[in-house]
Amino acid sequence: MASCVNQGILTLFRLQANDWKAHPKYYHEEERRLGLAVKALPDQILEGESFARWQQAIAICEKLTRNSNLQHVTIFRPLGDFSAAEISNIYTLKDRGALRQREKVIHALYDSAQAADRYMQDLRRDINTQMRAYHFSEDERELVFQAISAQVLDNYQQGSFSKKQADTYLERVSLFYKTMAENPNSYSVRSGSLFFYNQKLKNKVEGLYSAVMHGERPFYANFKQILVQKQIQSLHY
Repeated sequence: MASCVNQGILTLFRLQANDWKAHPKYYHEEERRLGLAVKALPDQILEGESFARWQQAIAICEKLTRNSNLQHVTIFRPLGDFSAAEISNIYTLKDRGALRQREKVIHALYDSAQAADRYMQDLRRDINTQMRAYHFSEDERELVFQAISAQVLDNYQQGSFSKKQADTYLERVSLFYKTMAENPNSYSVRSGSLFFYNQKLKNKVEGLYSAVMHGERPFYANFKQILVQKQIQSLHY
């Protein structure tokens, strides 16, 4: 089970290192990779005959893997959707349908940020939940969880991911697109540039747009810091 949990975390590390603008569907690739890696674990680990708890451990591993994939999709698919050219296409800024699609993606990103912020906490809870479902005794759960912690979980810790930073950026992005859609007669798009007929709106939009553009790189970088490996410091005498 420790190896199973570790495979899920390694998948997270590959996902959080991804360039979502270059590979917006990368989570599909990692979902397949994780499935194959976990499927191969029993034959790699088991020595001797199978037994009841072993079969239950395999079943738990399958459920943990399925839940990990769901968690990864929740976190990372919206990043891929957000990076799509359709989202930033200025020729659809006045389109209400395009606004609804943008708001849908932004709403999903709020869920992404929450899931990223709770990743390790939710993983620990899922492990305990699955063992309870298969009627592991309290002593068995404690023993297994200690092993998983010692072999895997204790090697990782929450990174510097900031839900607050993500939410603040998304609020600015949402306000920018909403403002543009609600004022269709106050500007026009010519040769890929915006021309405003209302100075007050222009000032507001330019401020929002600047914040959105300057915040884009830190926003994506934020999702690269969900978990980090603990640094083991050696002592020098």
